[in-house]
Amino acid sequence: MRILLIYLLLIGLCTPSVISQVRPRSFTNEVSFALDNDVFLFIDRYYSAGHHVTYRTKIKKQSALNRVFNTDRPGDNLILSFNLGNEIYTSRTIRFANPANMDRPYAGLYYSGFSVNRLKGDSFIGVIEGKVGLVGEQTGIGNLQAWWHERTGFREPRGWRYQIADEVIANLNVQLLKSIPLGHQIEMVSNSAIHAGTGVNKLSQGITVRFLNFRPLTQSVYSNASLGYAGDPDAMELFLFAGGGIDYVVSNVFLEGSLFERNPSPFTVEATPWVVRSRFGLMYARRYNSFSVTVNSLTKETLKGLSHSYVRLAISRLL
Repeated sequence: MRILLIYLLLIGLCTPSVISQVRPRSFTNEVSFALDNDVFLFIDRYYSAGHHVTYRTKIKKQSALNRVFNTDRPGDNLILSFNLGNEIYTSRTIRFANPANMDRPYAGLYYSGFSVNRLKGDSFIGVIEGKVGLVGEQTGIGNLQAWWHERTGFREPRGWRYQIADEVIANLNVQLLKSIPLGHQIEMVSNSAIHAGTGVNKLSQGITVRFLNFRPLTQSVYSNASLGYAGDPDAMELFLFAGGGIDYVVSNVFLEGSLFERNPSPFTVEATPWVVRSRFGLMYARRYNSFSVTVNSLTKETLKGLSHSYVRLAISRLL
């Protein structure tokens, strides 16, 4: 509940209480904050929490980067993003300290990264993303979670002694998004992705359906492309979405530990090769601000594990 109150306060701070005059739509920068947590669903396991801050900027047409990605045509745009964040992973129940009672290892991650989003026309986005992160005891995330649980009255997490070993990880990810109209105020969005590196290696394919009042894919909060919108700032975007997908997992450092034999972790498990995902939620954007709430669900990621769900809350502010 405290997390929710803090998050609502942040929304209030990012939203002007009185707007006497709407400025012309000429924004070139955006900052966003996203919070992942399963406490909103009254559970506490697996991907337990994540915090992500992102800064986005629209690249000028005359820039060399735009020429490299061939976005000189009217309507095409290039958005460069930088992000920082952390992620916390725990076992099914946090009251046990013995690995014999755990169905997956604990893991903490701090990361930084960048992405280049190529917005083409109204219906296609290509994304290249790079991430570098630090996993293991050296992150201090175990101590942070223990302190937070003590302050908020949650049960003490006791398995951090057997967390994934210290390592610097790096990933390069590529995504392709394509929207297909299905009728009035309804469309399907396909999302194909490849993740490769020392963190997570997997292939993903997802399908999402959007309903009601949404902007084109290359101008929508759905695809982090609000900077591509150049229309009436008073025009509201408000829509529901639901979809799912499947991942073929080759390796996952948060379950199986390092790819390198010279850096073993004290406790690891084997990742299941196939994971099915589903999600649904609501997104809203108007003037300078946008907000979204998404409920994500995954089938079991380990043979002895359980399915898992968590909520993502996100806010963004155009600058």
